[in-house]
Amino acid sequence: MKFKLLLLSIFGAVAFANAQFTVTDRSGNVLNDGDVIQFGVLTYPEASFDFFVTNDNPSEEIYTRIEYVQQTNSTNGEFEQLCYGLCYNNLVPGETVPPSNDNALVLAIGETTPMGNHFYNDDPGNGVDNIDFVFAFRQYEDAAGTIETGTPIVFTYRYNPALGVSANNSVDLTIQSTIVSNELVLNVNEPISMVVYNVQGKVVKQAQFETGRQTVNVSDLSSQIYIVQFKNQKGGVQTSKIVVQ
Repeated sequence: MKFKLLLLSIFGAVAFANAQFTVTDRSGNVLNDGDVIQFGVLTYPEASFDFFVTNDNPSEEIYTRIEYVQQTNSTNGEFEQLCYGLCYNNLVPGETVPPSNDNALVLAIGETTPMGNHFYNDDPGNGVDNIDFVFAFRQYEDAAGTIETGTPIVFTYRYNPALGVSANNSVDLTIQSTIVSNELVLNVNEPISMVVYNVQGKVVKQAQFETGRQTVNVSDLSSQIYIVQFKNQKGGVQTSKIVVQ
């Protein structure tokens, strides 16, 4: 069974001094300073933490980067992939995305970054101890990103191998058929969230469901294989493949 738990205070924003941006996950939960995002799986997209950054400054564009601050118990200290604007692999502590020799990522007034930005680790460590990767969302005074401003949002991406052996959080749903044309039909027995990825790992559809028979319109998707990830409120994750004809 595969699981992802979002720990600590994810259900509310904290006002930081001079903070001019908000970070949220794909369900709209706010990422706060000090939060720990915890995974018990190493496969993509189950272990991917997808996020969005919004410029809250009402009158000016802002300039941001994400720094890989430190790690604990990683095999080689490298973080597999961080996408923020562009994707960068095998990062080491002290590196930033975008890199320090490039301009910071610019967000226009009220702009929110599009789908596709994420953190993803595939390092199993020793298989017993937690692996922690600490990151900081930072804001700068100009596009060059030489002078930091405001208070960063620092969080921990954690791989917890103990989560992968628990069977308490299974997702209670069935898929009527994994080969579909216009509609994906689900029988849902608990509130869940759904995210659909194409074979390139891009999010192409997402939704929230309560209990009962649910239908998802897939007529707008091209004919190919997709990965569908379901998550319940207990942190349980179920991943399935569907074929759109």
